[in-house]
Amino acid sequence: METKQLIITIVTIILILGLYYLTLLPKKKQEKEIKKMQDDLKKGDKVITYTGLSGTIEEILEDRIILKTRPDNVKLSIEKWAIAGLDDRTIEDSKTKNK
Repeated sequence: METKQLIITIVTIILILGLYYLTLLPKKKQEKEIKKMQDDLKKGDKVITYTGLSGTIEEILEDRIILKTRPDNVKLSIEKWAIAGLDDRTIEDSKTKNK
């Protein structure tokens, strides 16, 4: 009877470790990739934030960036961690769109 309980305990531990590797490790890998992207930002990059703001990086400070938004060129100071990714969409200027 004791060996059966031991086997069940070992199988349970293996299942828990398997679930850990299947769920948490991919998320950690994604977080590392996002952190690397945030560390590699440079002036002129087009980015989008987690809240949906998009614009072009005007200046990079230690833990913040100055983001210039379109179409009115409003400058905002945003934390680096708020950058969700690079924005590869083209941003049309409303003035040139109307011509």
